Amino acid sequence: MTTGYILTNGHIITSGHMEGMMGIAERRVKEKQRRRQAILQAAKGLFFKQGFATTTMTQIAAAAELGKGTLYLYFQNKEELYISLLVEGMQLLNEIFQRTVDGVSGWEEKFTALGWAYYQYSIDYSEFFQISFQFQHGELTANISDDLYNHCYQEGLKSLGTLAAILEEGMAAGDIEKRNPMELTVVLWGSLTGLILLHMAKDHRKFMPVPLKTLVANLLELNLKALKLKGSAI
Repeated sequence: MTTGYILTNGHIITSGHMEGMMGIAERRVKEKQRRRQAILQAAKGLFFKQGFATTTMTQIAAAAELGKGTLYLYFQNKEELYISLLVEGMQLLNEIFQRTVDGVSGWEEKFTALGWAYYQYSIDYSEFFQISFQFQHGELTANISDDLYNHCYQEGLKSLGTLAAILEEGMAAGDIEKRNPMELTVVLWGSLTGLILLHMAKDHRKFMPVPLKTLVANLLELNLKALKLKGSAI
């Protein structure tokens, strides 16, 4: 006797046919994922090479070898494509942060290792690093979905949360005075980010007397010492 599934219209589909239908559906999902990644890769190359303003959806479609209309099945507009790449970069940073803190013990060691991981990310993935600071531009965020905006925001919170958790460890150990860890995180993150961005600007770089790596080492050492000082302004 053939085992099957009876549909509402009275037709019977065998289990083999059902498996075949499921296989087709799975291939369609994979094909959609492949196309989405192809679009993102094409957009990444163009955005990183010629910037957001001069890149068009027509150029992205051509680079992805897809029709322009196909792009709009996956992304509402150029802004959503750009912010989707930002999310990709932030997810990568969070993966790096997680591997970094998992590989060391002690809040001081984690603090220093995380700082160096952030510095290395800014070098190895400089394009991702730089577009991170486009997120607040009104012309970008005004034209993306709430879901994408919130996704991006949550990834940013996750990055800051990694440092905040390290500072909480220091507070629990009695090495750092108890205060709002996120407040401290923003100050520390801002100081390192600002230093790296200044170095990226050619006109500002000429005022720096030593290599960026030396400046980062100095900043991490100063911040670590300040964190452990009683009554510190940090």
